[in-house]
Amino acid sequence: MSLPFLVFCKLPAPLLYELKDGRFQLMESGTLPPFLAGYGYLLVEHALATYLQSLDIERATFEPAVLFNPATKEEHNTYTRIRVHQFFRSGELSDLSLEGLRLLTLNNQYYFVSPELKAALEDGPFQYLSFSEGLSAFAGSAT
Repeated sequence: MSLPFLVFCKLPAPLLYELKDGRFQLMESGTLPPFLAGYGYLLVEHALATYLQSLDIERATFEPAVLFNPATKEEHNTYTRIRVHQFFRSGELSDLSLEGLRLLTLNNQYYFVSPELKAALEDGPFQYLSFSEGLSAFAGSAT
């Protein structure tokens, strides 16, 4: 049985809050990593977004993202928001169709890739990405 892989960045990431105008406000100071995932958002550096777009992944859309630092009034325009339109629940893990290049989301907060997309990302220059099979990264997981 093939399982999807949780994709994440081990670099620390600040908390973000989506403003009504669509920008993301930084809630903490610190260095911005190239991959930011949280409830309702997946923001990645432009290079990764361009690479993913070139793969023509189904059920994923890409749009510019702006990160706003209220302390400095600075805006960062170096990110792309990926909207993932393939959702699943933990109980559906073993029933997912994982053929091809797929990007999926669990609870609209955790992002997973199919084995084929994992291989494509590992072949790319995105050394900051990490992967964990199934739900093994979650405490108390039996999968």
